Amino acid sequence: MIYFIRHFSILLITSLSFSIAIAQTEKIKRIDSLIKAANEFGIFNGNLLVAKEGKIIYQKEIGFADNTKTKSLNTESRFAIGSITKEFANVAVLLMQEKHKLSIEDKVSKYLPQLPSWADKIQIKQLLDYTSGLPSSNADSDSSYMSNLMKLEKLEFEPGTSYNYSNDNIFLQRKIVEKQSGMNFDVFMDNYFFKPLKMSGVLINPMITNTEVAQSFDNDFNSTTTYQGNNELYLTLADLYKWSEAIDHYQIINKNSIRELSKNFAGNESSLGLVKVSGDSLKLHVHQGSGNNYEALLYSDGENRLTIILMTNNQNFKVNQLKDALVSILNNKPYSVPKKSIYLDIRKKLFDNFDQGIAFYTNIKVAQKEKYDWTNEVVDLYSTGKYLMRRNRFEDAIKIFHLSVLVDLKNAGGISYAYTLIGECYLKSSSEQMAGIYYKKALELDSTNKTAEGMIKQLLAEKKITSSLN
Repeated sequence: MIYFIRHFSILLITSLSFSIAIAQTEKIKRIDSLIKAANEFGIFNGNLLVAKEGKIIYQKEIGFADNTKTKSLNTESRFAIGSITKEFANVAVLLMQEKHKLSIEDKVSKYLPQLPSWADKIQIKQLLDYTSGLPSSNADSDSSYMSNLMKLEKLEFEPGTSYNYSNDNIFLQRKIVEKQSGMNFDVFMDNYFFKPLKMSGVLINPMITNTEVAQSFDNDFNSTTTYQGNNELYLTLADLYKWSEAIDHYQIINKNSIRELSKNFAGNESSLGLVKVSGDSLKLHVHQGSGNNYEALLYSDGENRLTIILMTNNQNFKVNQLKDALVSILNNKPYSVPKKSIYLDIRKKLFDNFDQGIAFYTNIKVAQKEKYDWTNEVVDLYSTGKYLMRRNRFEDAIKIFHLSVLVDLKNAGGISYAYTLIGECYLKSSSEQMAGIYYKKALELDSTNKTAEGMIKQLLAEKKITSSLN
């Protein structure tokens, strides 16, 4: 009898293990089917991995390494990771604080006394959450960053009162780390990050020379600018996974430092992207980065011990939707292959000829509705407006933001955000009174809009608008 019970137990365990293995195999097949379909539909050309409970269960390289279609991507292919690069500078600052080399409560001027007097106002922690008041910058080298900052007469707003995603913040973080560590930032990265984590990642500076860098291209297979600017980080899929694991398991900086980097201003992006910390646990770490047809997504769900990383050299803004589909598959839920991006197909047309671009947008909304993803139409319009803003087409950008309001009439928060962007357009085109009007409209719709509130205070303090707008 004992023999029978033992034998039956072994058979039962074996049967259950076999069933679990079959279920896992079926999920992998569905994942592979999704990725192949996404590639065939033209919305994903890149590398990705899925890891569950610390083990990679799926990894794939699919598509081309450049626009010639003659070289395929492989495991050693490197991709620019855009804004995710900033994590390395942010983490470096907190690591230096842990080593008692600085305090994020200190003013920037303490470490970089050569900067103008505005550096006396900015705390290092305000560089971390983009509330420093530093303006946006188009600099592409350390020398041009420093030159621009030395010429800067005043901040856009009082530190801590508003938010502006400016790369000048990252530049100053790097300079402070260099000053306090006594080494160039690339050497610091190598010593404290790359070597300890066995990463192959490098800062490509100032030109792309690594043959494994995947060259970026658009949906018409036109080659686009591979060089992303000074100190852009190019990583392999394995590199970004190692970094994710190190951050999520406190291998580089401690829990208090991660908690500090998870702070954000009025719901804007934190130093680590979207982060949720509960007690001593990092529950969620999500960060997307993009630029010049590169895009990367790091998604780490601490509660379910799931990590998904996607990297592409042919940006289609579908990495988040692909991640959602992958999560659905793993949870035995229905999924769909994402559709084409409105933004990617209208932005250049609007830039080249605004009226023709609007006509194209109107046509696809009627005649090609099934081909495009309309669930994110408002977000696509925001992105289009920002695209035009970055190219100083402020009048056209304002028209697009007004169009987003018409699409999003029932969403007060969304309209508030659109009005904030319109205010920024007017401010950048030196129409302060109009900027004040729209910042006020934004605040009336959403009393928690700290950016609009901060800009109104700043404009009042500078007497650029009348008190009637307050």
